[in-house]
Amino acid sequence: MVLTRSRSNNQGNAAPAPVPVPAPKPTASATKRKATASAAPAAKVTKTDSAPDIAAAKETQPAPVEATTAAAETAPAPAAAPAAAAPVDAPASIPAVAAITEASRPTKMSTPPPAMAAPESSTIPAPVLIGVPVVAAAEPVIASSEEPTVHNVIHPYDVVVSDIEGTTTPIVFVKDNLFPYVTSKLPEFLQRNWASEELKSAVEALRVQAAKDVAEGVANATPIAIESADVTAEKVQQDVIASIGWQMKADRKIGALKAFQGYMWREGYASGDLKGALYEDVIPAFDHWKAEGKKLYIYSSGSIAAQKLLFGYSEKGDLLHYFSGHYDTTIGLKVESESYTKIAADIGVNPSRILFLSDNIHEIVAAKRAGFQAVVTDRPGNAPLTAEERDDNIVVKSFLEIPKPQ
Repeated sequence: MVLTRSRSNNQGNAAPAPVPVPAPKPTASATKRKATASAAPAAKVTKTDSAPDIAAAKETQPAPVEATTAAAETAPAPAAAPAAAAPVDAPASIPAVAAITEASRPTKMSTPPPAMAAPESSTIPAPVLIGVPVVAAAEPVIASSEEPTVHNVIHPYDVVVSDIEGTTTPIVFVKDNLFPYVTSKLPEFLQRNWASEELKSAVEALRVQAAKDVAEGVANATPIAIESADVTAEKVQQDVIASIGWQMKADRKIGALKAFQGYMWREGYASGDLKGALYEDVIPAFDHWKAEGKKLYIYSSGSIAAQKLLFGYSEKGDLLHYFSGHYDTTIGLKVESESYTKIAADIGVNPSRILFLSDNIHEIVAAKRAGFQAVVTDRPGNAPLTAEERDDNIVVKSFLEIPKPQ
């Protein structure tokens, strides 16, 4: 229904009435209004001179046509005269445009215009294109995190420091050859060398250690008597045998014990009763390191004298020319990181440029804490390693398996 503005209150009240209101007499203006009302439906297809604005709006916006048609059907031609009292060329066009505007709003929202597809297609690819390089850049980072960690990479080094037992030499050689030699030869060795100043000095060191052990309440520790008018040499020798016996069973890494063992082994090597045993891969590895200009050192719980005997009287001959130096427990215990710090300072090399080799995981941990690089040797007869210890360390069965520096 099309609303029009009226100059009289009566006509204004009659405008919204749904039923026709008869006019008393048709007039010339009423005839014009009738003609205008009848021309409104015709404006669906053809422009008219009487309402050019409405016709132009109808061509650009199709929705108002339905609204105008509905108004024409509900308001018959004879009843339109009293409802439109204003002149045709003024107020009547204003409600029509308002109706068109109101009708066009739901039409734009309810009908999905094809023009909206263009913004969607133009805006969606933008974040996708921006996001692609980000994903692509992240992939190499993930891949690089899978590179070998510090636990299984060897960096360049200038010095090799090696343990002996279970590393260069089979454990069975120490347990089946060196230790039995001491225990089996000890009584005869003491009797034969009892007057030697060297033996007296070695026995005195054992006596001082024994007194310390007894004072600290160490299990099985017994004092060593001093020879006198009331104490025979045989009694002192029995004390020495008892002290060495329990310490070797406990596999103690005590300086006094190791020095005495080395003293006895020297005689065994010199006589040919003992020959140092080595793994087959040791000499080739030594040759390779020396050819590269790397310095080799030995750090063992065995005394320096015992170390030199083993390599000086080895099955492969005299190998002492390979080494630039030797260390034993006089510099510190092998399970303490401070010992390795002292070794690095003594050599004059940054700890990170030193590679330490050992079968003992506790020694490996101490060396790494001091900044050394380290490799665990998993030789036959060595103590088994846990899965975690294998994951956290480089483990090899041969020196020739040690990774090349990267």
